[in-house]
Order: sequence, then C-alpha cells, then structure tokens
Amino acid sequence: MRKTFFVRNIAAPLLAVAVLALYPSLSQAQVTGSVSGQVVSGADDSPLSGITVTVEGSAVVAVTNNNGDYVLPRVPTGRQLIRFRRLGYAPIEQSLNVVSGTDHTVNATLTAQAVTMGDIVVQGVSRTPERIVEAPAAVSIIEPRVMQATSIASQMPVALATVPGVDVVQSGMNDFNVNARGFNSSLNRRILVLQDGRDPAIAFLGSQEWNALALPLEDFERIEMVRGPGSALYGANAYSGVINITTPLARNVIGTKVSIGGGELSTIRGDIRHAGVSRDGRIGYRFNAGFSQSESWSISRTNQVLPDILAEYAQATDSVATISVELVPLNGQTLGAGGAALGTPDDVRSTYGSARLDYYADDGSVGTVEGGVARVENEVFVTGIGRIQVPKAIRPWARVNWAAPNFNLMAWYSGRKSLDPQKSLLSGIDLDERSTLLHVEGQYNRNFAEDRARIVVGASFRNYRVDTENTLMEVLNDDRSDNYGSVYGQVEYQPVPEVRPVGAARFDDSDLFDGQFSPKGAIVYSPTENHSVRFTVNRAFQTPNYSEFFLRTAVGPPTDGPATLEGSLEGYFAAVLGAVGPFVADLNLPTDLPWNFNALTNAWAFGNPVLDVETSPLYPLPHEVRVVTDQT
Repeated sequence: MRKTFFVRNIAAPLLAVAVLALYPSLSQAQVTGSVSGQVVSGADDSPLSGITVTVEGSAVVAVTNNNGDYVLPRVPTGRQLIRFRRLGYAPIEQSLNVVSGTDHTVNATLTAQAVTMGDIVVQGVSRTPERIVEAPAAVSIIEPRVMQATSIASQMPVALATVPGVDVVQSGMNDFNVNARGFNSSLNRRILVLQDGRDPAIAFLGSQEWNALALPLEDFERIEMVRGPGSALYGANAYSGVINITTPLARNVIGTKVSIGGGELSTIRGDIRHAGVSRDGRIGYRFNAGFSQSESWSISRTNQVLPDILAEYAQATDSVATISVELVPLNGQTLGAGGAALGTPDDVRSTYGSARLDYYADDGSVGTVEGGVARVENEVFVTGIGRIQVPKAIRPWARVNWAAPNFNLMAWYSGRKSLDPQKSLLSGIDLDERSTLLHVEGQYNRNFAEDRARIVVGASFRNYRVDTENTLMEVLNDDRSDNYGSVYGQVEYQPVPEVRPVGAARFDDSDLFDGQFSPKGAIVYSPTENHSVRFTVNRAFQTPNYSEFFLRTAVGPPTDGPATLEGSLEGYFAAVLGAVGPFVADLNLPTDLPWNFNALTNAWAFGNPVLDVETSPLYPLPHEVRVVTDQT
C-alpha cells in the first residue's frame, strides 16, 4: 500500500452535499384527476411509442408504450396544458379542465418533422441536462435504429463504432476495446463507462465485460458518447471520454415485450421485459430476463507442428510478429497428436436477470431500488499475460437512487466472482478473482442569477475489495481493501446570450495513488441557436489497475535462455541509446551465461507497486506525455 487514505477528507463534503440535497421539503398532497389516451402518427395512424407526455408547470410525466398508450396519474385539478413531444416530431399542446377524481381522455396525432441539433438534450457532459449545441465538450448520441440493429449479439461497442472519433477493436465475440481521440490497445481503460451512474468495470483490470450488461441493447433509453478528457467531473479513467448509458423508468416502458432472434455463428438470443405501475401510478416496477448463446470467434493455439495463429491470421497477413503456442485448448476441446485441438469449443453464453422498483413523488423526484445478476461463460479475453478464458463467472449488482430536480443521492454495489477457475491458455494455470465495489455519491445543482448561471457540486466515496486467492497477486498484496474518494464542482455563467464560460475542478484521493487535481475551463460561443464554437482545456488522469500494481503470476515457459535474452537486451540498448558500455555496466548484467532454462520453468509477470498515474496536459499545446505500462 502506497499511503494511508483518510476518509475524513471526503466525508465532510459528501455530508454537505447530502444536507443541501435534502433541503427541499416534501410536496403537499393535493386533489387530482387522471388523464390517459393514445398518440398516433399523422402519416398512417400507427401508434407512436416513446412520446413524452407532460403537464405544463408540474412534474407529472408519462411516456407512451408500444401501443401508443399513456396514463398521467395525479394531475392537479383546474385548467391544464398537456404537451406531447418526441425528437423527430412536431410537438403539440392540448388544453384540458381537470376535475377532481375524474378520468379524462386526451388523444393526440403527431406529424414528423426534421430534427435540428438545438432540439437534442444531453446530460453526460456536465452531469445535468443541457442542449447538445451548448455542451462544453463534443458529445454524440447513439441512434435507436443503430442500437436495434446491433442488439442481437448485445455488442454495444459495435454501435459506438458509428461515432466520429471513436475507435473500436474487437478481439473476441464480446472482447472489445473502445477509445476516442487516441491509440487503442488491449484492455484499454481510457473510456469510463457508466450505466445509470454505476461503473460495471472489472475491479482487477478496470476494463469492461460487455456481455455482463444486464439489459439488452435495444432496451437502453439512450447512450451518450462524450469525447475528450472528463476527469474534472468524473475522475479516474475518464481520460479520453465517457460513455453515459441511461435505462428507462418503469413507467416509460409499461407492458410486456418478448424478443427472439438469431444470426451468424449460430447466435440465438431471447429477452423478456415486463413493466407496470400501481398505487395510482405512484409505484413503477420492471423485470428483465434474457439469454444469449453463440459460437466463439476464438480458436485454440496449441498446435506445436503448425502454429494455429498462422492459420488464424492467414487471410489478414503473411507476417505474424509472435508465434505463441498455448498449453491448453479452449473449453470443450482436448489435445491430440502434436498439440492439435480436437472437438468443438463450448459456446459463449450470457444469462441475466434484473428487477427495478420506482417511486414517483409529486414534485418530480424519483426513488429507485434495483438489482440483478449476469452469468457469463466461455468468453476469451486478450490481456497482458496472454489470452484468458472465463469458463463461468457471476456478476451481481444493486443500486439505490433518489433523483430530484436539484439533487441526486446514489449508492451502488458491483461484484464479480469466478464460479470456475479462469484459465491462462498460455501457461495453463488456474486463475481466480473475487471483487466488490461499493460506491456512495451525492450531487447538488441549481440555477441562479435569473437562470444565467448554474452550479453543480458533488462528492463520492468508493471501496474496492479484491481477492485472487494468490493466483494473480502475491500474498502480501492479495485480499486487499482500498478506499477512493473525491469532491467536484462546475460553475457556468452566461454574461450575454451568445457566450457561456464554464469552469470545473475535481480532487481525487486514494490508498493507491497520490491526490489528483483535475481542472477544466471552456468557453462556448453560440452565434445562433443551433450553432456553437467551443474552446476547452482539461487535465485528465488514468490510474494503474490492480494488475499493473500487484500482478504476480506465471505466464508460460521462456522461449530463450539467459544468454540469448542478454544479447537481445544489449542489442536493444545499443540501437536505442547508441552506447552500451557505461549504461549496461551500471545494470550489473551477467555476461556470457551458458545455460538455458528447463522447458518446465515458467516465465513470470510482475506488476510495479510504485507506478504513478498517467496524466494529460492542461493546455492543448505540443507536449510530452508520460506513458506507464505494465512492468512484465
């Protein structure tokens, strides 16, 4: 452990946020009626789903289901204005005199219209809603048709590949690495992924297990891709951007939906969702369950006579830099003569279930309790120590949240447990990982100065627990618990309608790294309603993961003896530094080693517990960036 983290550094600001958040008083009960109806298309009278129906001046809101139906419970009595709107359709309004205890019917017909950028509202940039053209960072929204097309294999990163400036690398059926505005690599962690504010990353590696998301892609309400450094509001690993995923409230998807599909690689997927409301629309509930299965893209690389990797990449290249022969085949296969893999690999599977319960308050606040579990099987991941297969792992999670117009309080839990030992295909050894993340966060926001200014402040505390049963970390560093806390804030002021300066800053501190200060400044100039020019400066940081800090595991037998390795090292220094003598002498390298390792002697990979964080410069000028890599 590098240093001691003091919880009191974060606890006081977090308590202050909670006090501010709970200041608004509960709304008083009032006499109400209800409004329901159907919304259809003006082109062919077909039902329109996803239409937002609101009562002007109140927090009463509903969204039409697949049949175009909606229900507005507890609408205040008197003359009310009902609004119907959805992106891509001209909004309409209808006036209604609501009578206490009476059910009213209001139907609507919407006409399609062209979408302008000024109509789109995003939340991921400033952690509060704002028009996309006024956001102080580049942000894209994944279109629903794209999510629908890629949902069959639940491969969300494929949908992200359509976003400008985003690079997606696929190494397996569900092994993806996503990066923006920079080079990509295996286990890329420069993009922070949040699902309703919860980070679903694997604690040990800090990377995503994409097939463990406990909802089908088409059931996500929206996916925002924020491009550029985001540490000023989101902290560690929002280095190149943030993927902000939002799932729908239960009342927005009322009804039952069943979907079944299939495709290449014998892919089959089935999902079921049921949602409804009760207690006069004050309680909403939603249940999801699903299963997916497909053949794997990965093949075994155990053939010692004709390396499998040559055949695997034959159609792409005739030159493979490294020819690695793995010791064990994929799950479901056995070894034959010469190490040839016999049989068919087991299918890649994912099974999930989740439940959500919402409470809708009269003032627009929403309380949520939800949880679920995903079970993943047989996926192969590319890591720094070679390919790893996960026979069976379970991913439980839970979240509680209270979201009000001016504050948000949240706590969540995310876990991972290997039901069967993970297998290092290169070394053949069993690997284990059990981890939990506990996170508490509070955020407060408000407008002032006649809505020309806005402030967002927040604080969070997180605890990591990681145990690899001494298979991936040495005894002294295994089965550990680490704390991580932060405070952050953003303020913006609009002196004239065309100009909006924005300033933000965040301080993060942890047991694993020294305190990090991440400032941000931006100026948004909007000459017209639908056009803006941004100038932004940021400082972002990325922390080493547990593997980079504390890894200690066998990775396979060496391919060369010490004498050959020594010669290669001296040749490297000669080529890079231009002079071998003094530098190599300082290293005290042995000379003329005559022996070679036994073929049964494993090579080992080690982390570096004194690694520092990687940071980006504050100013977008020519610079040098220090890159920290896994010390193996």
